[in-house]
Amino acid sequence: MKLLQRIRRRRRTPLSPQPLDPLPYMDLVFGHVDPSFIADLEIKDTYRVGDCVKVIIGVKRGTGYYIVEEPQLSHSDLVYYGLLMKVLKTVVKPSDLMLMDPVGYLESYIEKAIKDYGLGVLTDEVRRKILYYLRRETLGYGPLDPLIKDPRIEDVSIEGVGKPVRVFHRDFNDLDWLTTNIKFNDDRLIDHLVVKLVHLSGKHVSTAFPIVDAALPEKHRITVTYSREVTPFGSSITIRKFREEPLTICHLMKWRTISPLMAAYWWLLLEHKMFIMIVGPMASGKTTLLNALATLLKPNWKVVSIEDNQELRLPHVGWKPLVARHTYTFGESRTEVKLFDLVKLSLRERADFIIVGEVRGEEAYALVQAAASGHGCACTFHGDSFETMVQRLTSPPINVSESFIPLITNVVVIKRLAPLGSKPVRRVVEVSEVVSAKEKREVFLWDPQLDLHLPLSAEELVDRSLALSKIANISGWGLAQLRDELKRREGFLRDLVKSDVLSYSDVVAELRNFYAEASLT
Repeated sequence: MKLLQRIRRRRRTPLSPQPLDPLPYMDLVFGHVDPSFIADLEIKDTYRVGDCVKVIIGVKRGTGYYIVEEPQLSHSDLVYYGLLMKVLKTVVKPSDLMLMDPVGYLESYIEKAIKDYGLGVLTDEVRRKILYYLRRETLGYGPLDPLIKDPRIEDVSIEGVGKPVRVFHRDFNDLDWLTTNIKFNDDRLIDHLVVKLVHLSGKHVSTAFPIVDAALPEKHRITVTYSREVTPFGSSITIRKFREEPLTICHLMKWRTISPLMAAYWWLLLEHKMFIMIVGPMASGKTTLLNALATLLKPNWKVVSIEDNQELRLPHVGWKPLVARHTYTFGESRTEVKLFDLVKLSLRERADFIIVGEVRGEEAYALVQAAASGHGCACTFHGDSFETMVQRLTSPPINVSESFIPLITNVVVIKRLAPLGSKPVRRVVEVSEVVSAKEKREVFLWDPQLDLHLPLSAEELVDRSLALSKIANISGWGLAQLRDELKRREGFLRDLVKSDVLSYSDVVAELRNFYAEASLT
């Protein structure tokens, strides 16, 4: 009642900040730059994220730093911010317009509140700062908003209360995790942020269910732990960011992650519905490579993708994404939909190709059965070699029989490494064809000294590959025709990179033209 009385009085007269207690808003977390710290920082780069945020990348005593500089708020600025936030919580009403234009809808109320409550006396600079924080806290991700909006950030990590937020930067991965100047020193603040992020993902978190794996509205993958139930340092947050525009096969060739001949080889395997498994450790680029390869599939095919959290993005008209559903009830639940259930469902879809984002359980058995029934298949798998892949597949809890391993046509091993002590890079280090659970035939190998993928010629590749010989028999091609087709596709891909055709939409358009021209010959 007292708050309402104060608000009514302020409707009649311009507001003065003194009567309002600003303490509830003094704990607003934002990027503050300490001049003394910056003074001896070796600055590597500076750039802006949006209109109000400046980012400084630097190194100090061997540690990489990501410094966020947000607008600084004075005591009186915080008071105005606190008042506006209270007013908005009172007057903003749900509406369909909020879904259509959330920024415009919120700002209409902000403008009205500024006018009704006598805040029109604010200077343009103060108004700009307050509006930034109102948008950040209501429509954005709070203190993490600059990190989420920075397209160069790949991962965000908060390990607990009192620990600085850390980020993994695409352009400075040689520095590993960068330490930011954003820190949560209060359990209450980080707990509130965890609840907000999880609710934005459409999930629930509590002390009863303190672990959640979900996806934010922008498809960023998020893993959280709540309070101190399972993490002694308090709530934790890990965000794996999702690119708005996926990297293409041309990006990977330009960056030498793969070679054009390698891409042409996979292209033929995919077109003939073979089974490709991409193996690598965490953050090695498995899903990126899988998505890039999937764009090579024929445009008119029906493609079913199956994931725990949707990350893949395909250009096919017949693409059908399936996403697992997990429940929060104790014990087994009839309402849970597992990856295994979705793989079984895909077998009834008459799909030309089935893609599983990550295989780690019983769904591997169903996927191998799909390959045996004539479906094309592709997936990613955690491991660091052909041998560890076989060992994990044939051991609990996956338990795929060794006799099924040869149904996997091609095993691709990708890693993030630093050749000869240089800047870390992602490279496909080995491509093998499966002969049996204990035997493989190496088709491509990466030479770290030359930074090249061998072989370099289509002739040598055809001599090495059993899968290509099988394709030649199926297609009725002679070996000369097979080599010519490999060279044609390799040349097509090289020309795209040479012409700087890299963007997702441009590469997809060129691939469609390739198939359209092929159908006319």
